[in-house]
Amino acid sequence: MKTFKLFTFLIILLVSSVEFVKANNEQPRGIDLDSNAFGIPAKQLGFNNQSCFTLLFWINIKEFNHAKTGTHFVNIRDISQGQPMSDWGYMWSDIRSNNGENEFTVEIRAGSNGYISEELTSPSVKINSPEWRHISFVFDIKSNYENKPIRDITLFIDGIPSYNVNSHYTLYSWYSNYIVMIGGYAYNSSPLNAYVDKVQFYNRALTQTEVQASMYEPLLNDESLLGYWDFENGCTTDTEGYMMADKGTIKATMYNILQTEEGFSNGTEIKPFTFAEGVNPESVLQGVEEHVAEVSNTRAYASNGVLYIENAEGVNTVTVYDAMGRVITSGTYNSSSVQIQLPATLKGVAMVKVNNEVVKVICE
Repeated sequence: MKTFKLFTFLIILLVSSVEFVKANNEQPRGIDLDSNAFGIPAKQLGFNNQSCFTLLFWINIKEFNHAKTGTHFVNIRDISQGQPMSDWGYMWSDIRSNNGENEFTVEIRAGSNGYISEELTSPSVKINSPEWRHISFVFDIKSNYENKPIRDITLFIDGIPSYNVNSHYTLYSWYSNYIVMIGGYAYNSSPLNAYVDKVQFYNRALTQTEVQASMYEPLLNDESLLGYWDFENGCTTDTEGYMMADKGTIKATMYNILQTEEGFSNGTEIKPFTFAEGVNPESVLQGVEEHVAEVSNTRAYASNGVLYIENAEGVNTVTVYDAMGRVITSGTYNSSSVQIQLPATLKGVAMVKVNNEVVKVICE
C-alpha cells in the first residue's frame, strides 16, 4: 500500500512538472483584473515626494466601458482618505474616447490646491481592444525651476515615449498610505477590464533604452528592481492576500475599490488573484522562433534612419520586425555587410533576423 501511494505521488509530481514546464514555455499566464486593481502599497517603499521610480507592465484591454471621464488607468492615491483625494491623489491617468478613438490623459497633482492636466491627442498612443501593449510610466525629478524640483512623468507605449507632463509647482506631499495601482474604480470613471502580465517596479527613473530592454526581460541584476511579478511561478500569497514579487523585496495584491452612495471611492478590500492567459514577449515577434543569441556573430545598429549589418560569415537573409512583431522589411543578400534604409516611423526596439540569428536594435 505504501509503495502504491508513493508511486501515485510520483505520477502526480511528474504530471505537475510537465504542466509546470508547459505553462512557462507554451502557455504564459498573467492576471485578470476583472474591474479590480493590481496595487503596490507605498508604505513598504520608503518614498517621499521627490523619489524617482518606474512602473512597467504588459496589458491587454478586454473591452472599454467608458464612464463620464473615461476608464481609470494607472493611479497613485490614498483611498482611505475620503473625497476628493480618494479618487485622484498624487497622480492619475485615464483612457478616454475622442471621436471614437481611445486615447490617454495623464494628470499629476501639484501643490495643495491644484494639478497639471493636459489632453493627449497624439495618434501614437491610441490603444485598441484586444491587443497586448507594453506600458511604462517613468517618474523623474528634473532640474530645479526657481529653486523648486520639477516632477516629470513620461508615458512609454511599446518602448516609445508617447507623452510627457511635468509640474513647476510645489510637489504634492507623498503619503505612506498611497497605493500605486493599475486599474480600479474612481469617481465618474470605469474600472479597467484587462489582462495584465509581467509587472516591474524600479526605485529610479529608467532611461528609454532600459525601458525598451525591459519589454523583453526585466533588469534582473539591477539593484533598483524592487519587484517583478511574472505570475508563472511562486504565485503564493500570505495570510493577508499579498503576493511577494518573484524577484525583489516588495509585495502587491488585488484591490476592490469600495464606494460611497454618492459614488466616491471609500476604502479597499483585498481580493484573490485570478489568473488568465498572459503574454510571452518572445511570442510578440510573429514568425521569429529563434531566441536572441547571447553571443552574436552579427553586428547591427541603426543610425540616421539606416540599419547597418555586418557578419563575417556573410549576410544571406534579413528580416526586420517592429516591437509588435510586424515585418517592416526583408530581403536576400550575399555580402559581409549590408545597409538598409528604415522607415522614419520605426522608433524604439526593432528585432533584426540575420540568417538564423536574432539581434535587438534601438531605432531613434
